[in-house]
This record gives sequence, structure tokens and C-alpha cells, in this order.
Amino acid sequence: MKKVIFTLLLFAFFIPTVFAQRILINQNFENTGFGPDSLPPNWAKFSEDPISGPGREWAVRDTGKFYVGSTVLKTRAHNSVRALTCPWTAGDPIADDWVFTDSFTVKTGDSLIFWMLIGPDSLYSSGFLDTMQVWVMSEQIPTFTLQKLATLKSNDSAGVPLANNTWKIYKFPLSAFNGQKVYVAFRYYMNTSVDGFWCNIDDVFIGNRSYIGINQIGTNMPKTFSLYQNYPNPFNPTTKIKFDIPRNTHVKLEIYNSIGQQMKVLHDAYTNAGYYETDFNAGSLSSGMYFYRLTTPDYVETKKMILVK
Repeated sequence: MKKVIFTLLLFAFFIPTVFAQRILINQNFENTGFGPDSLPPNWAKFSEDPISGPGREWAVRDTGKFYVGSTVLKTRAHNSVRALTCPWTAGDPIADDWVFTDSFTVKTGDSLIFWMLIGPDSLYSSGFLDTMQVWVMSEQIPTFTLQKLATLKSNDSAGVPLANNTWKIYKFPLSAFNGQKVYVAFRYYMNTSVDGFWCNIDDVFIGNRSYIGINQIGTNMPKTFSLYQNYPNPFNPTTKIKFDIPRNTHVKLEIYNSIGQQMKVLHDAYTNAGYYETDFNAGSLSSGMYFYRLTTPDYVETKKMILVK
């Protein structure tokens, strides 16, 4: 009897953790079919340019395999063997290729998270600009767009002698689509007569992970960057921090102590324009003065807060 009670207590203790993470899509592409144009079940693709066929569209491919039309360029994966990829050979002179996830219904707090290597990396010395668009769609057809989340660019441009691109993680809040059944689309759209190299995407997650850390609290678009005074202040041990982002950009929110040591990173990701707030829990810190700093490529602001225990 004691063993049964102990088991039930353990179950009660762990079940909040089990259900704290909401998973809608969690795709590492390792179990995708091995055909030349393989995609995960219920994913789809569409070529808006006249060139199509095996190796010239989005597909899941093995690391180390040559692309069709190239004797040097090989697929990359993030942590394992396979990745979702599209090369510059997808179009001539324009590559315009879409790939769509399966459908999912958004709840507040859901986000899109994925890893991407775009543009030449350290093994390829040619310098070419690459871009990849991220869209939210109402159907798996290019004309059914709801909102473009971002146009992501590589670090390179034509003429750069050594590529310096690496795998990077990208995070996009999806709360603005709460209650809607949608799809995510990745669009490789390049003038390949001038630029274009490749795009590799891996470890795509859609759902709610607690470490996203920020919540979008308004549907209107702010006109300026703003960082507000935390509330309450002084606080013990939690407080709210609000900030406004007028356009899609990379955002970092950090906590520092009084001598300039970084104590915590609350958010560090590409972020959609909007009004945001986050909860900061200083339960592990001692009483004193702290600073929180919001950093974007175009805006930096720091404010003071006081922890009293």
C-alpha cells in the first residue's frame, strides 16, 4: 500500500512538468522517407519558378550528399544525419520555392523555433548573399499568406572571400494567431544569377516551451522602441518587465548586478514587432540593486530595479 501511495505521489509531482510543454510539431527529419524529394508526413512544397524535379526543390536530404547540379555542394544537418534543404540550383535565374509544415491550431504562448544554416559556411569560400522568408499561412498554397514573420539573411554578400555563417536558432512567438488553424511556410526566394547558395533547416519545434520567456500582450504595432520600469519595484522575488518593439528584429533582454556582471538572459531571439512583457524571478539572487537592459541593432536602453528580501 505504501508503495502505491508513493507511486501516486511521484506521479502527482511530475505530471505538471510533463504537461508544461505543449508540442504541436517537433521535427528533426531523421525518420523522413529516403526518396529524392522526401518530406515529413502532411508537409507540402510548391515551386513558383519553372525549374523543378529531384534535387531542385525543398527536400529532406542526408548530410554529405551532393546536390543535383553541383559537384562540390553537400547537404548539412544540425545535430544528426538529415536536414530540410534547398540549394541555389532550385531556380534559374529566379528560385522561388516554398515548403509548408503540417497544420496546427495556435494557443497563446505557442512559438516557432528552428535552427538554420543559410549562406556559405566555413567550408565554402565563395561569398554569396542568401535569404529565407518565414510565413504563417492559412493553406499549403503560396497565395494563402496570413503574415510574413521575417526575411532572414546570411552574413555574406558577393565578393566576401571567406564565408562566416553558422547554425543559428530562431524563435518567433505565434500568440497573435491564437485560435487559428495555420501552417508555417519557409520560402527560398533568390535571384540565383547574382546570389544564392543554400538554406539548411533542422530541429523545427512548434508549441509552448517555458524558456521562450516573453509574452505578446497587444495586437497593435508600437511606433517606437520602449523599455518600461519594472513593476513592482522594489520587488520580492518576482517582477514584470514590459517593452515595445516597432518592427521585426533581434531582441536581447538581460539582467546585470551592480558591478556589471550578467546574471540572467531573459530573451535572446529574433522577435516580431509588438508589445511584450516577461516575468523575472530573482529567487536565487541576494537583495540589492540590479539593472535590466534591452538591446536591438537600433536601440539600447537600461533601467534600474531593486530586490528587497
